[in-house]
Amino acid sequence: MRVKTLATLGLALAAFCCSSASTAQQKIVSGDHAVAFRRAATLTEGTNLSGWFGGWGEYSALHTSTYITTADFRAMHAMGIQYVRFPLDPTLLMQGGLLAANKDEVWKRIDAAIDLAMHEGLAIDFVVFPRDDYKQQLASKSGADQFIMLWQVLAKHFVDRDPDRFFFELMNESEEQDPYRWVGIEGATVAAIRQIDTQHTIIASGAHYDSLGDLLTTQTIDDPNIIYNFHFYEPYAFTHQGATWGSFEWNYFKDIPYPATSSELADRMKDIPNDYARYQLYLYGADGWNAASIRQHIAFAADWGREHHVPILCNEFGAFRDTAPPESRARYLHDVRVALAQNGIGWAVWDWSGNFGIVHHQGATVVPDEADIDALGLRMPPIAR
Repeated sequence: MRVKTLATLGLALAAFCCSSASTAQQKIVSGDHAVAFRRAATLTEGTNLSGWFGGWGEYSALHTSTYITTADFRAMHAMGIQYVRFPLDPTLLMQGGLLAANKDEVWKRIDAAIDLAMHEGLAIDFVVFPRDDYKQQLASKSGADQFIMLWQVLAKHFVDRDPDRFFFELMNESEEQDPYRWVGIEGATVAAIRQIDTQHTIIASGAHYDSLGDLLTTQTIDDPNIIYNFHFYEPYAFTHQGATWGSFEWNYFKDIPYPATSSELADRMKDIPNDYARYQLYLYGADGWNAASIRQHIAFAADWGREHHVPILCNEFGAFRDTAPPESRARYLHDVRVALAQNGIGWAVWDWSGNFGIVHHQGATVVPDEADIDALGLRMPPIAR
């Protein structure tokens, strides 16, 4: 991209940051958002393809050709899954603001993978899903400019993809601490995309980790063809028990049931040697998490969508299967899935075959977890090879 274009984008970002407070407040009647609402209604049941082309792991040609295969997509289709969230680590395509030297080979792999999924009848939520060090670069103007330029490259490449079945999700869990600045970056990115592509629906989210709270504190973007997204993992003491990343107290939690009361967790708290971790586990029990409270939490997202006349999506929820008790995990998946449906919100479970997954692989065979599939209201497929 020419320096002049980058400078223009930088000015556009600054201008948007200054004006977004007023434009985002403007209420647009729901009829103006008809396309976004219609397309959001097709994103009912989905799953995340974590670790394939983005998020974590390595992305060699051998890995991307074997990690997810036709057998996976056929199993998804047989289950009743409607769409997949396709992650892309941006460093596969661009580094330091320049297209990668092997970009043609990377595009070939990406397009072949997308074609594989769409051939099996699945829609694509295409999301920029970087490792964390890329996200930190967005704190600078040059990093934000490069992110905008990345989306211009992506929009140009995907402009001919079926807009009813292919969605642009700007970023997974941005980690930007300032929600005002993040909506400015998102707004400038949307404007840059619209210079190239006016048809595709864009998926935007709040700053930081895309939590429900992040959604409720964000501002809408002055574009009618946008779906607003959030992730739901509450309560973390249950969903992330045993996880070695994130909050340190999760390391102390194991075999924590859902639902649970403080009295039911009393014996487990005695075995935890850390005061703060014990307190967090106490709060989990005292807060009374159950199907009703989950539904009430998610209702806030639906209310926010109605208030702003925009469609809402939840494209991540789940529980760490390495440590969570299987029966409790299935109950949790069921309760969140039902709560989302009752609030008219489509979903994608995190994830397909990772450590939050609903299937595992035995060689080339896809083996679904029957309890999880039932909890999600999906169909058990034949064993796929």
